Amino acid sequence: MANKKSVFIKTHPAILAVWAALIAVASLLPSIPVIGTGATFSISDVMIPLAGVLFGQWAGGIAAGIGGLIGQLIAPHTVIFGPFQFVLAMLGAAGAGFAMQRKWIIPIVTIAFFGIVWYFSPLGQSAWFTPIGYLVGILGALIGWFWGGKWVSSSNRTLMFVGVFLTTLAGMVCSWSAGNFWALLMFALPKEVWAAVLVIAPVQRILFALGAAIIGTPLLVGLPKISVPVGQMIYEKDDEED
Repeated sequence: MANKKSVFIKTHPAILAVWAALIAVASLLPSIPVIGTGATFSISDVMIPLAGVLFGQWAGGIAAGIGGLIGQLIAPHTVIFGPFQFVLAMLGAAGAGFAMQRKWIIPIVTIAFFGIVWYFSPLGQSAWFTPIGYLVGILGALIGWFWGGKWVSSSNRTLMFVGVFLTTLAGMVCSWSAGNFWALLMFALPKEVWAAVLVIAPVQRILFALGAAIIGTPLLVGLPKISVPVGQMIYEKDDEED
């Protein structure tokens, strides 16, 4: 049996560097308002979980973290949580990467964890409704777990699109739930603030995941044609070598 190579080795460091640079540069681009929600749409918001979908949870997490850190340095106006904000990018990419690898239980447990610890804080208890929004990520992950395990690598482009949507949605909700808890502890926001974004935030993540599917599906189709293994192909090639 051949030794199984790591996902990081399967993804050339130069490719990860390019993706990290794209994430960093995207932080400089103007945000696009999402009509009817009051939210904004940034290209970097969709590229971060796509790092996990394209390159796996570990390599994708590293690329997203480096890109996020550089983005903080060149666009400090985007920094909300301080110097370690890039950790949220790593979490989002890793969550999507685990989902892509069909380990849906990991993003489900991650989302559920931050939903539960939310109630450990008195402020979280007063804004008890906030974790309800996380159900969009858990529901998406459950659909992927039971029905969409191989959709990301499907030859059917519609199924592939839905697969990318579900995996990136899971990753986005991982980082969103963690970011909410971080904000709760750091800023002590009152329940009125959380109530104001109760509907906006889930809609925002769904729209971001749709944007990620629009960008990511052509990449999953096109990159292998230039000998760049991405998505579930990384793991399928490893299995063939065993």
